[in-house]
Amino acid sequence: MLHPSISINSLCILAGSLKTRVDMIARLGAKAISPMLEEVEEIGANTAASLIRDATLDVATFTHRAFGYATAEEGRKQCARLNRSIDIAATIGAQSITLTTGGRDRLNWADAVERFAQEIQPSAEHARAAGVALCVEPTSHLYADASIAHRLSDLVAICRRAGIGLGIDLFACWFDSDIEGSIAAAVPLCHVVQVSDYVAGDRGLPCRAVPGDGMMPLDRLVSAIARAGYAGYFDLEIIGPRIDTEGVERALSRAAIWLGSVLDGESKGGD
Repeated sequence: MLHPSISINSLCILAGSLKTRVDMIARLGAKAISPMLEEVEEIGANTAASLIRDATLDVATFTHRAFGYATAEEGRKQCARLNRSIDIAATIGAQSITLTTGGRDRLNWADAVERFAQEIQPSAEHARAAGVALCVEPTSHLYADASIAHRLSDLVAICRRAGIGLGIDLFACWFDSDIEGSIAAAVPLCHVVQVSDYVAGDRGLPCRAVPGDGMMPLDRLVSAIARAGYAGYFDLEIIGPRIDTEGVERALSRAAIWLGSVLDGESKGGD
């Protein structure tokens, strides 16, 4: 069995069905899965819930993708779509939903934050009633069409303004100049942490690597998150050519072992 705080995002395993992904994640010994909306919709929420439950997996988070809020009409449509995802998340037992804010089109950043906060409120209320946390994650600036949150400190400001939670995707923000302070500010709002690595010289997305294989100071960052009081799942989200070349199951196994060793060190008191 792996460290009990490790989950695996099904985005890592693109081949096969949800059952294939559930079986691999259970075989690897992870405690939880983070499925995507599309794969759950494909077989239905009740069937997906049974598959996950029969494998004795928790659902760390449920991936919804972008929200979108450019106009009031779009906001209403996106709330209806997100509310359906919230209902699905509740059915499969997800602790949270992970999404991006959507792009800002021609709005300046501050106006985009206000618009996003306003338009997502009906869904935020629906999520609270359903017992599911809404979590926005940071993204690379190359996904500016899908997000206004790139730096972790900006994400904290957005989520505080909207009254919702967040997820920390370390791949998107590890290089922030104020990352330590931003982690301290983010953890009280945080419901999931996504972990992968970056190898110097990789230029094209997706270019994630097995934790420990790259240049990200993951041991320090994961420790900072744990020491700030975070007690949720650390979700492995490793995708890209390096993972495909090695083989997904082998790469995930190595990733989980490496991450578990860091988390074990924290549980024993760190340094």
